Amino acid sequence: VRTECAELQETCTWIYEDFKRRRKYTSREIARKKEALMNVLIPFTEEEIRNNLHSAGFSSVEIVAKWNNFTTFIARKKPPVNGQIVNMSSKQKKKLKHPKMKASTPHLDALLDTSPEYLSKIITDPKELLSVCLQRIEVFHEKGGLSNQNLQVYDSIANMINSLPAMTSKMIVNEAVLTIGESDSLTEEESDILLKCLDSLKPWKKGPLCIFGHNIDCEWRSDWKWERIQTNLPDLKDKVICDLGCGNGYFMYRMLEYEPKLVVGIDPNLHAFLEFKLFQRLSGADRLQFEYLRGDVMSSFTGSFDVVFCLGVLYHTPDPIGMLKDIYKSMKGGATLIVDCQGIDGDDHICLFPKKRYTNMKGVFFLPTLATLQHWLQRAHFLDFEMIYSEQLSTEEQRTTEWAPVRSLKESLDPNDENKTVEGYPRAHRFYVRVRK
Repeated sequence: VRTECAELQETCTWIYEDFKRRRKYTSREIARKKEALMNVLIPFTEEEIRNNLHSAGFSSVEIVAKWNNFTTFIARKKPPVNGQIVNMSSKQKKKLKHPKMKASTPHLDALLDTSPEYLSKIITDPKELLSVCLQRIEVFHEKGGLSNQNLQVYDSIANMINSLPAMTSKMIVNEAVLTIGESDSLTEEESDILLKCLDSLKPWKKGPLCIFGHNIDCEWRSDWKWERIQTNLPDLKDKVICDLGCGNGYFMYRMLEYEPKLVVGIDPNLHAFLEFKLFQRLSGADRLQFEYLRGDVMSSFTGSFDVVFCLGVLYHTPDPIGMLKDIYKSMKGGATLIVDCQGIDGDDHICLFPKKRYTNMKGVFFLPTLATLQHWLQRAHFLDFEMIYSEQLSTEEQRTTEWAPVRSLKESLDPNDENKTVEGYPRAHRFYVRVRK
C-alpha cells in the first residue's frame, strides 16, 4: 500500500530497500527491480483498497497483518438473504435455487438465429464452434438480467420488427448519414409500425441515420469517428471482419462500401441487438451478422478475423489486457486491429480508475494515458503501434438530441470547470490507434 504522506512514503521505501540490502541484494539489483515496477505496479492506499472491496460486494474488511508498506486484508463475502444457507428453511432454499420466472418473450426469441451456418465457415475447431453455439444460447437466455417489465417492452418492439416485411432496400453506406430504404417504399400501415418502432427504440446512440425517410439524430456523431478511421483502414475487400462492441451496427454498414466478405458484430446489449435486427430486416444486408455475446467469446474464434475493430470497449472491461489477448487469439497472422479508447491526457504510464461512475456512466474501469494504452497492446503481443487520433472528447460529438433524450457529455461535466467530470475526474480524451498481429 502507499501512504497519503509523501515523506512517510519515502521513509517506507527506504526501510524496504535497506531490508533488501541487509539480505545481500546489490544496489544494482534493487534499482533494476524498482525501475521494472515504476509506473507499472501502482499501489493503492488502505482506504482505496477497502472501498474497492466494498464496491465489489464484500461486507466486512479487516487488516490482519502489516509490515512497513505491505498489508494483508481479509474480506468476507456478503451472506445470502440475511443469513447462511444452512439456517434457511427448505422453502427458502427452494426459492433461492428457483428464482422468479422470466417473462415470456416469444417475439424476441424469434429474432435469434439458433444455428447460423456462417459460424462453421470461420470457426474451424469443432470444440470452439460448440463453445460459441452454447454461449449464444446461454447469453441470449439470460438477456442481460433485465427485469420482466423491460423484457416485455423489448418483446413488443421485437413483435413490431417481425411484423415489418423482410426486404432488400436501397442503401447509402458511403456518406455520413447511413440511409436505409426510401420513404415511399412502405404502405401506410407499415410506415406507422416503423415510426412507432423507431420511437420505442429511443435513445439512439450511434448514427446519424435515415430509415425510410425518418432522420434520426443520434447521441454520437459516429460519422466523425469513421471519417478519422477511414484514412487508416487496411484493405477490407473480401475480408472477414469483427466489430467488437458494434452497438446498432452503424460502422458495420459503413464497411459495406469496401465489399468485405463478412462482418461479425459482437455486443451484449439487447437494445443494440433490436436496432440491428430492424436494420437487417429492412435492408437485407446478408454479409452482416450480429452476435449477442460478451467480449470474452473472442477466445473461441481462433484465427478467424482479418481485421478487428474495437471501438469504445476497452475502458468498459475490468481486464483490458485479457481482452486484448483474446482479440489477438481471434486474429489471423498479419491481421489488423483498430482501437478507439477513452483515456486521460498525460505522458505518465498510469490509468484513471473511477471509484464508481465516470461522466455518470457505470461500468467504466480503466482510462489509460496513450502511453499506457500502447503498453497494454505490447503486453498482448501486438506490433507496429500507430496513433491515428488523439483529442479531447467534445460536446459536439456526444450530445443530447431529440432521438437521444439522455444525460450526455455536457450534462456530465463540471459546470464550473469543463475540463473535469461531475465526479471531479479529468475530462476524457479519445485515442485511436492501429496495430497488427
